[in-house]
Amino acid sequence: MKIIKKFLNIFLVLMLFSASIFVPEVKVDAKTLGDLKKELAEMEANYKSNQQSKNLTEQQINTARSEINAASAEIENSQTEIKNLNDEIEKLTEEIKNKEEEIREFIRYYQLSNGESAYLEYVFGAADYTDFIYRLAITEQLTKYNDNLVKKYNETIEQNKKNAQTLADKQVELSKKQDTLAQKIENLGSELAAISDESISIEEEIKMQKEAIDYYQNQLKCKDTESLSTCGRDQLPANTAFFRPITSGYVTSEFGQRTFDFHYGVDLSTTADKAPVYAAASGVVITVMYKTSCGGTRVYIHHNVNGQMYTTSYGHLREALVSKGDRVTTNTQIGIMGGNPNRETWDKCSTGQHVHFVIANGLYLKDYMYWSTFLSKSFNPRNLVNLPSGKYNWFYNRTTKY
Repeated sequence: MKIIKKFLNIFLVLMLFSASIFVPEVKVDAKTLGDLKKELAEMEANYKSNQQSKNLTEQQINTARSEINAASAEIENSQTEIKNLNDEIEKLTEEIKNKEEEIREFIRYYQLSNGESAYLEYVFGAADYTDFIYRLAITEQLTKYNDNLVKKYNETIEQNKKNAQTLADKQVELSKKQDTLAQKIENLGSELAAISDESISIEEEIKMQKEAIDYYQNQLKCKDTESLSTCGRDQLPANTAFFRPITSGYVTSEFGQRTFDFHYGVDLSTTADKAPVYAAASGVVITVMYKTSCGGTRVYIHHNVNGQMYTTSYGHLREALVSKGDRVTTNTQIGIMGGNPNRETWDKCSTGQHVHFVIANGLYLKDYMYWSTFLSKSFNPRNLVNLPSGKYNWFYNRTTKY
């Protein structure tokens, strides 16, 4: 039993030792500085096209909004016209009512409503023939005038009703047009949002591409035709191992699949406030991203470890203490641990203080340009960094092997 136990202990030590020196194979695509410049030209052309689409969509939205405003003004005007027409209809209806009352009074006064005999009595009650003709003409004129006036009023009322109906129908059409335009604006708004997101992405890619070109051209002195996979590599300091990036702490989240996402790296935390974060190996800072909405401030460093090229990143920093192009050693404090959402309010992807530590094959922004490629080339940092097994098991220095 003791022999078996001793054998298992030796086996575990050998396994841990082999894990500590395991170096994943590096496979990167060679590219020249001239290729980077061509890619930049394509990105800028794409950005120009994107901006043209953005401007066209904004113009379409503005046109649709102008049409909506015009339709609203027409609806408001038609409502005023309808009100005026209804007021006139009400007024004419009242006048007809008054006229009819006047005629009834006239009829009562002249006894025209009491039968034809009263009418005849009035007409034939004339003193002479001239008076007879006068009375007959007066009666006929009054009756005709009233009939014509009432007819005119009724015609005006009917026309006003038709006009009001026409305006009401127009209002319905304008309302439908408003709804159509509102839907068009909503669709264009979604399209504009997508274009704007793409624009931001392209802008970020152009910025990073320019930084990479500047790095190779001005810092590494690469030529346009020289392969980036070999250009300037001899300028990276040689290392034999990676150190832990913090002096004491524990693992809070492992590399690999989690409940809702895949975690590209390990999260290291500690209880100390303003905990220092160090470079895991000597190298050159390739870029620093400040206060990103998911990941906070991040530092990316190129390394040469045992002849293999790697990139490390340190996310959720409260503050970066290095800049692009800085040469660092394992004793260089590159930043201060962050990740506290109550303090680093801009960092929306963190729930507590920690540093998100990633190691990837190859040189990011040199051998490959896209962050998605960087993630695909990342691997479990435990393969190269000695960390206590499991989560929440403390370590108290940067070098002790476990």
